[in-house]
Amino acid sequence: MNNINTLSEFLLEAGTQFRIFDMGRRVQKISHQQFFEFEQAALPYPYPIQQHALLAVLFWNKTANDTHYVWFLKLPLDEKGLLIQGARNQFLELVVNALGSNLEQQPDKEQQSALNNNPLIFKPSEQKLAAFTSQSRLAMQLPPSQFMADALRFINDENHFEQWQHIGFQGLADIATRIEQNDNLTQICHAIEQLPPQPFCALCCCLENIAIETTLAQVLLNKLKVALQENNAVIALHALRALSHSKGRGFQEQALTLALNSNLVSSNLDFSVMIAGRYWQVLDSTIAAVKFLEFVAKSPNEQDVFNQLFSDLVAIPVTRTHFLNALRHPERSDALANAIAKLIGG
Repeated sequence: MNNINTLSEFLLEAGTQFRIFDMGRRVQKISHQQFFEFEQAALPYPYPIQQHALLAVLFWNKTANDTHYVWFLKLPLDEKGLLIQGARNQFLELVVNALGSNLEQQPDKEQQSALNNNPLIFKPSEQKLAAFTSQSRLAMQLPPSQFMADALRFINDENHFEQWQHIGFQGLADIATRIEQNDNLTQICHAIEQLPPQPFCALCCCLENIAIETTLAQVLLNKLKVALQENNAVIALHALRALSHSKGRGFQEQALTLALNSNLVSSNLDFSVMIAGRYWQVLDSTIAAVKFLEFVAKSPNEQDVFNQLFSDLVAIPVTRTHFLNALRHPERSDALANAIAKLIGG
């Protein structure tokens, strides 16, 4: 183990199989090749958030795959989005000292405390943890959690929609992740039209991690339109979240256009933050970058909000060039020019 330099090498040397998931902007798989190149600092992290890569490293013994282990890691990035390798190396050293090449060995109290209290370890939100559990079980061809059956009964029984308190994120995440199985898609489409606000919002938090089909995207787009017309910010925000990973880019663009043209959205900071966090993939042109920055600059937000959202989006590899170009765009408004001047001036 003395020649181990990366987590990938360590996991392979220890004889494990492993999967990597992004836990930041949405819960999604990352290929071994992407992770390997990221660890070598040859590739910027594709989904950075607040200058960190939030990752779930799931691993298990090749010969006894009934027991699985996971590290939730918050790895710091430099200004180019590349891994700061020293922080990863410190964590790797702790793991090697505690476990050696046997990942199933039990560390002593001091070693376990060092692992638990390492600053690179983070605790995902309940929503993200539920989505990760669902996706990881599906990836490993394991059955869904025991909560899925109750969640299915719930969304199929309009008479008991008000009795949603016993339905947690996990069951809804299982249905969302396995949306292409059985009749789950039809059941979700039907339920969305009837669900009370709180379970609807919980379901949307699960759907945002799934590449949803046209049928469901259309139902959610209609829900978004009605919510915007009725000035229902909570429903609009969550419908927008659920649409952010639609398979058809057209639905993402329609949803974003509706939002950016809405007075309701422009007066609510939560929408600006959510759009930056989940719609980055359609902000991949200079025109789109300028339009979003115009929206933020003209909204009643503090300059700090503009600065933070710009910093967040300029750190993403697919949007970086476009947001840098937006700083010099010749047709920017006075409001945007003023916000940019304050951004640059500090």
